[in-house]
Amino acid sequence: MVKSGSKFLYGLAAFGFVAAIVYSASTGDQELGMDSLLGPLTFGYKGYVGDHVGYAILMGLAIVSLVLGVFMSGLHDADPEAEAQVAGLETVPEPAVPATVNYWPIVGGFSAAALVLGLAVDSALFVVGMVGLAVVTVEWAVRTWSDRATGDPEVNRDIRNRFMYPVEIPIGAVLIIGGLVLAVSRILLAVPLAGAYVVFGLVPAIILGLGALIVLRPQVSQSAIAAILLVGGLAILGGGVAAAIVGEREHGGDHSEEGGHADEEGLAPVSAEPPLVITVGN
Repeated sequence: MVKSGSKFLYGLAAFGFVAAIVYSASTGDQELGMDSLLGPLTFGYKGYVGDHVGYAILMGLAIVSLVLGVFMSGLHDADPEAEAQVAGLETVPEPAVPATVNYWPIVGGFSAAALVLGLAVDSALFVVGMVGLAVVTVEWAVRTWSDRATGDPEVNRDIRNRFMYPVEIPIGAVLIIGGLVLAVSRILLAVPLAGAYVVFGLVPAIILGLGALIVLRPQVSQSAIAAILLVGGLAILGGGVAAAIVGEREHGGDHSEEGGHADEEGLAPVSAEPPLVITVGN
């Protein structure tokens, strides 16, 4: 029996599929015909596709929703009655209540903000938002599943860590370091030269201090860590947006010389006087 969650995902998949076909046909320059239908159905192999970005987003929504719908149908939407039948229990087990703080809604909010700002500011910010939303989708789904795997929060945490640590630690380190370097570099290029020195020394000092605080005081609550991440994310996001709006500061100087014109650095000056030409007649 198909449950409500699977029905919603199947309906969302059908909507994305139909919307992708309609959007592809309506944004193309050619006349509507068989090619306008074959293009979206064959992913552009036959026929033609209109706007590729919108078509890819809608078709991706359809494919992801379909896969999740099939997955949820196989699990019966985590139906307690189905779980009791598989486990051989006479009574329905009590649902487990999550006992830990989930940080992924915060990351998802920043990713959505970066996605929207990237549409108007910079394509790199748009890509960062897309990657962030993809990571949040996977991490949040695994976190929700692991919180209800058993009735023991410690066992649930161990299950989640064994499943995700081999993947998220190296990938997360690369993404965080790369994103931090990109954001700080944009800020350094936008602020004045004296301010760049201050930012270059202040940001690493703050990161080092916060890391030392968390390591030396493990009794710090998870709510405090979430607040630190929230403030840090707001600071970096706000600084990146302000830097993108202001633009890079002007670099270089005046390389003019006396008695000549301004020349590029490293090139010999060119005299403005016309060359002397001697013509010898026959």
